Amino acid sequence: MTLEVQNLTRRFGRMLALDGASLDAGAGEVVALLGPSGCGKTTTLRIVAGFETADSGSVWLGGRDLSRLPPHGRDIGLVFQDYALFPHMTVADNIAYGLRRRGRDAAARAARVDAMLDLVRLSGLGARRPAQLSGGQQQRVAVARALAIEPQLLLLDEPLSNLDAKLRGALQAELRGILTRIGTTTLIVTHDQEEAMALADRIAIMSQGRVLQLGTAREVYERPACRFVAEFLGSALWLEGRVEPGGFVTARGTALACAPPSRIASRHGLLVRPEALRIGAAPEGWNALSAQVTGARYRGAVTLLDLLVDGAAPASIELERGTSPPPPGATLALAAAPADCILVPEDAGG
Repeated sequence: MTLEVQNLTRRFGRMLALDGASLDAGAGEVVALLGPSGCGKTTTLRIVAGFETADSGSVWLGGRDLSRLPPHGRDIGLVFQDYALFPHMTVADNIAYGLRRRGRDAAARAARVDAMLDLVRLSGLGARRPAQLSGGQQQRVAVARALAIEPQLLLLDEPLSNLDAKLRGALQAELRGILTRIGTTTLIVTHDQEEAMALADRIAIMSQGRVLQLGTAREVYERPACRFVAEFLGSALWLEGRVEPGGFVTARGTALACAPPSRIASRHGLLVRPEALRIGAAPEGWNALSAQVTGARYRGAVTLLDLLVDGAAPASIELERGTSPPPPGATLALAAAPADCILVPEDAGG
């Protein structure tokens, strides 16, 4: 079932929560809304669910305008951030709740509950209460309850945020497997970049009530639409300067070769992902940069070397295992291939 969110605006007093936000999700596609707190992603989800009303714009699901439908008339399954399981009900009764409200008979409810328990790998736990389950198991019950009614659209609000980091990582793959098997169009709200990349087919990057870019994880990471997207996702070396024929000249006067920009804009910066930087003299045809060491951070599996590149731009790169970091103040030569030097507009609006 396709989802289309068109030019949503929403004000709360003087605050503009949504400023013409638009996105789409194809049938069976998983789309993540990703952005910092206050960017409008939760407001978007609540408007799609029917808990908020947009000041303007529209939401369409399978060609049907949802704008005037109440939440219970939209055929949407929702998993809340805190799961919102009924503590006085068993796991089986929680999962069957929506089916009972829809008038399914006892036999049909029981069969569907068994199928959902099997889907989320909780077979045999239907008689337990939510308090008798781990956080990960509660999360899976919430997903099973939302899917039991066979919704046209599934909404997940920060689905893994209440779990510890180790369990969250393990459940990412499990939840992705469930979403792939059911094939239900899904919209996920998250502030976690890794979670968005692990779960979603496409990611909508939001800031200040606008969707700045909608694309695959590879597209938004490797070809960001603007500076905000470039710096919000992962780590980024961002160099100020100006576009020149055949390349870019930094504010410090360093000439760098790069590909032409993907679109015309009034101002561009140069993006280099830290993993593309190499320590040492630049091979022929590569770009040469100078950097000063500002510190090092041991992180167990990796050691991050903090640098000030080209006299002004901070960056952190991973040292090879077993390599001792140079002392603060040391000067390093860096090299970057022109293909890894990407011209990115400062502003998403061009």
